[in-house]
Amino acid sequence: MFILVITILVIVAILLLILAFRFFKWTLKSKRRVQAVLAVLVFGATGLVIHHFFFKDMRFIQSNVYPNLYLVKYPDKDYSVVQNAIQEKIKVHLRTEHKTGKPLSYTGENGIHFYEYGGMSFGFIGEAGTGYFIDHEEDFGGFVSEELGMYQDYRLAEFYYDPCLNDSTLYCGEINYFKEGEFFKADSLKNIFSNGIYPKTKHVK
Repeated sequence: MFILVITILVIVAILLLILAFRFFKWTLKSKRRVQAVLAVLVFGATGLVIHHFFFKDMRFIQSNVYPNLYLVKYPDKDYSVVQNAIQEKIKVHLRTEHKTGKPLSYTGENGIHFYEYGGMSFGFIGEAGTGYFIDHEEDFGGFVSEELGMYQDYRLAEFYYDPCLNDSTLYCGEINYFKEGEFFKADSLKNIFSNGIYPKTKHVK
């Protein structure tokens, strides 16, 4: 099966190279064609630059399968900004009626996890990236396995919480921050208003 997939990919790559070479020869036959292609390339490059610098605001994507998993797309280069944004997202999460949902492997139930969006590798024979877990459960077997633990370098933070000892209507917990998969530092969050919603110990599908 793997050899067949590789063979198909090689054939497709060769066909694309042939088409690109023919298109290149066709373009060189006319000055107008060259100018048109250059204009399209310049326009496309300009669009990419504008998108890169002006439309890549950091945002959080909550998994549809694991409600306690958030993927951070375009994290700010200033790590302190990322930390503050994660803290605010935790507070928002706990103030709403949240579900524990299907548990992630090797994690506790009363936890919220943050990973950078990314990690996709070559084609469908490689790794699907953290974005896979937006709509898919972890897959531990088969031709290609996918589990969140494969993407430790993209881990940003973990927050485990319980009702506070002094007031069970509030949440208290500790955030562990990570940089490139390595533990960076820990912070405490205390007395987070929960709107009367307590962590669930029962899995909700």
